Amino acid sequence: MVQAFSQGLEELFPVPTVEEALELRERFGFETTLLGGERGGKQIEGFHFGNSPREYTADRVKGRRLIMTTTNGTKAFHSVTGGAEILVGSFFNALAVADRVLSSGRDLLIYPSGNYGKFSLEDTVCGGLLIDLIMVREPKERGTIDLSDAAFSARVLYQRFEKNLLDAFYLSSHGRYLASIGLEEDLPYCAQRNITDVVPVFKDGMIRAQK
Repeated sequence: MVQAFSQGLEELFPVPTVEEALELRERFGFETTLLGGERGGKQIEGFHFGNSPREYTADRVKGRRLIMTTTNGTKAFHSVTGGAEILVGSFFNALAVADRVLSSGRDLLIYPSGNYGKFSLEDTVCGGLLIDLIMVREPKERGTIDLSDAAFSARVLYQRFEKNLLDAFYLSSHGRYLASIGLEEDLPYCAQRNITDVVPVFKDGMIRAQK
């Protein structure tokens, strides 16, 4: 998602199921709306895109609307709708997200989408990166930030892989799975840190980018 918005995507609708994606596209119109998503890491039949960020290039998504459904990520948005502000973060935009969180002055819940509801190594390391950036950039005069045990552990885990994030991807079960289905090139691509200042925001069922 962050990749697509960094390439000029106009808006994105995350939906839990393939059926909802197809129904929503019919409502918007086939000529104006793209479909992206995966099941089991593989592109859904009839969709324009799968789950590889390398597919979401400016020539394909700039100025367009995208409906996306994935095994884990798109469902997560509908679990946190009570948040005052729901941001989309990744390794790509962690610094921009950290700055936005600090400027808001609000408490922060980091919600890793995980892998079929289970712990995900790379998601937790990404959360740890965000926590580390927030802790380092917090103005001293504002006092200390209280971390939960889970947040503290995520930060420690990130620091373990800080010098080589790619190790975390190859050690994770999902990273190994992606490599096994021919998407190994996604691992070093996804391990890039702070390459965009775009911060997508989820509101009223839709995601739009802000800078």
